[in-house]
Amino acid sequence: MEIKTRRNKKMEFNTELLEKAKEAKSTEELLTLAKENGVELTKEEADAYFAQLNKSGELSDEELDNVSGGGCHAKDGRLIVTSAYSCEDFTCKLCGSHRRDYHTHVTNLESRTATIVQPTCNFCKYLTIERGLYLCNHVDHKK
Repeated sequence: MEIKTRRNKKMEFNTELLEKAKEAKSTEELLTLAKENGVELTKEEADAYFAQLNKSGELSDEELDNVSGGGCHAKDGRLIVTSAYSCEDFTCKLCGSHRRDYHTHVTNLESRTATIVQPTCNFCKYLTIERGLYLCNHVDHKK
């Protein structure tokens, strides 16, 4: 982490200064420490850093929801899954089948290639991948 000094030079944030910052009992103490070490820090920045350094360890309601009750949900309520996740609502994206076993689809007659479909999210019609998240769009899985 780099911060700007009074002279607009960059100074690497060292562990000794970080430890002192963690010991600050108020935003004012944090501002004084910054000033003593030639670090430019506004009151708003000091408030934000002080809050970050002194988190209570309590989870927000959203964080608590994500760790309780099994699955995690995106902000829009869709269930976050993995490609290997499987459920009773599996619907094959190639044929619409609700089969709960492996089945095969011929994908190219000329080259005689086939796709073996596993009953997992990776082959389900309800799966979308957005910003690296595998999301289930089945209505029964929304929060």
